[in-house]
Order: sequence, then structure tokens, then C-alpha cells
Amino acid sequence: MTFLPEEGIQELHTLGFSNLEASIYLFLLLESPATGYKIAQALGKPVANTYKGISALQLKGAVLVEEGETRLCRAVPPDEMMGQMERDFQSRRKQVSQALAHLKSQPEDARVYTLSNWEQVMERTRQMIQSSRQVVLLSAFPQPLSEIHADLEQAVERGVGVLLKAYLPIEIKGAQVALSNESGLLLDHLPIQELSVVVDAEQYLLAMLDRHSRNVMQAIWSNSLLLSFSHYNSLYNEWELTALIRQIRADATSETLKGSLQRAYPLLQTPGYHKLIRSFQRKENP
Repeated sequence: MTFLPEEGIQELHTLGFSNLEASIYLFLLLESPATGYKIAQALGKPVANTYKGISALQLKGAVLVEEGETRLCRAVPPDEMMGQMERDFQSRRKQVSQALAHLKSQPEDARVYTLSNWEQVMERTRQMIQSSRQVVLLSAFPQPLSEIHADLEQAVERGVGVLLKAYLPIEIKGAQVALSNESGLLLDHLPIQELSVVVDAEQYLLAMLDRHSRNVMQAIWSNSLLLSFSHYNSLYNEWELTALIRQIRADATSETLKGSLQRAYPLLQTPGYHKLIRSFQRKENP
């Protein structure tokens, strides 16, 4: 019986391969070409089940089967297989998105939801940025910031304001960046990474991420208008104060400082504020 790396089988599980399919594919990477009978003998599996696994792998685009009596099987190279699976996923993703777009969206609520893993935090952040209409406010440590850099630039290109508090020098074309005045201390000693985002005073996300891994220590998201309104004000004040302290240390003129105090995106002009006021009016006049 051929022994296959357990790690490879587990990784193929994440792509939707069954144990048998993963074993057949790994065997063929080592022993291509081979007949179904040879594969079954090497793996110690029933021949009928092995042929079913081969057929399933053909549908996945992971195995090629020779035409003719011998029906020799050959593994598709991993890079080629992954590229094909990615294109297939994107095609199916588009079809599903179009189908679901016709369904009635869920009503907004004021609940606070927990985000459990890094990918979920980053994808929610991207969706928030992509949905922005007026302004994105954020405070972000280098690693999470690197993963949304392109999304922020695309938001600027759409005419959305981006106000960023960063912890290392960074250029995001069109964004207003304030570099933390404590970045050295925080990056050297703080065991976590921060990601704090609020969009249009309509929704916000707070995440504390592990410094040395992609683990989430705690993360929450909400489209509560009240909480988003409050978080917008707090984050804007933090960004503004950070910029002012840096200007004062650089001996900026009083005119420059006064100009910095003129908010480009006042709280009372945000979409979230107007939506919040309308919600109060509906409650007063049902």
C-alpha cells in the first residue's frame, strides 16, 4: 500500500476533495500515468469506489483519463488545476450573486456582531470600503492596512474621502494620512494590531488582531446608526488630534492649524447622521 502525506490530504479537503479523491490525486502526482486498477491496489481501496473517485476528479478538472481500453489516468499539474478551479469558482460566484441579488435584502438592525477569523474581518472591511459613498475613516496597523490598500485607493478614485491614521509611513494616492505620534512605542511593545473602520457614519468595525499570526483576538461589526455616529466622531477626533500634534511639533503656522480644524466631512453632513435623524422622525410620527 502506498503511504501518502496526511498534510496534503487535509489541504485538499479545503478544496472540496473527499479522502478518496485526495488520495487518488496525490498518488497520481507521484505515479502518473496509472490505471484505475493500479491506483486501487496501491491505495488498498475497492476498484469500483476508485473508479467513482476518478470520475469525480475528472469533473473537478484534477485528472485526465486516456481514451482507449487501458484508460490510463494522469494528474493535472497543481498550478493548472488551481487556476481552473479558481476560474470556475469566479464564474459560479457571479451566477450566484446575480441570482441572490433579486432576493429582498434583510432589514438593517442595530445589533453588534462578532467576527471570528482574519479572512472574515478583512472581507467585511473590503465590503464596507466598497459600499462607501462619502468618507472612510480608519486607524490601521501595517499588516491589515496592506491588505486593504488597493480598496482604499479605489474608493478615492470614486470620489470618496479617505482619512487614515497609520503607524508606518504609507502613500495612498488621494488619501489624507496622519502618522501616529506613538508609532514606534506601539509597534515595539503592543502585542496586538488595531483595525478600526467607520464608513459614512453608517457602519463600523473594530478588530484587535494578533501581532504574530492571523488570529483574531476580538472583532465586532455593526450598522447601528447610533453607534456608528458615535464611533465616527471619536475616530475623526483621534485622526484630527494626531495630525494637529504632528503639525505643532513641526512648528506649523497658526493659519495652518486653523485650517486643519475645518473638517472636510462634518459629522452632521454624513449619510449616517441624516439616516439617524430620519429614523427618529419616523418614530415620532408613525
